[in-house]
Amino acid sequence: MDSKETSDQKGKYLLRNYWESLIMEKTKGIVSKTDMCQCEKCFLDICALALNKLPPHYVTTDRGSLMVKVPTANAKTELELTILISRCAKLVSEKPIHDV
Repeated sequence: MDSKETSDQKGKYLLRNYWESLIMEKTKGIVSKTDMCQCEKCFLDICALALNKLPPHYVTTDRGSLMVKVPTANAKTELELTILISRCAKLVSEKPIHDV
């Protein structure tokens, strides 16, 4: 950090993986249309599997503000993400990491 930065600026920004919020949003929509387990553990396992298959894409954003979506989410990317999440959901559904 720059030594000139004032103490009131610390914690003003957040570091986020751009894909995280997009994957979580799309996963909610996909999982809600299935009969698979809807628990938080399964949901997060699907998200983790999908995120681990994507290249990291980190962005900074102001704390308290909405993260601006990077304009890479075109129709092809949306379809690829849907396919990826669907495959991850199938894996988790077949072998959930909790008692059913």
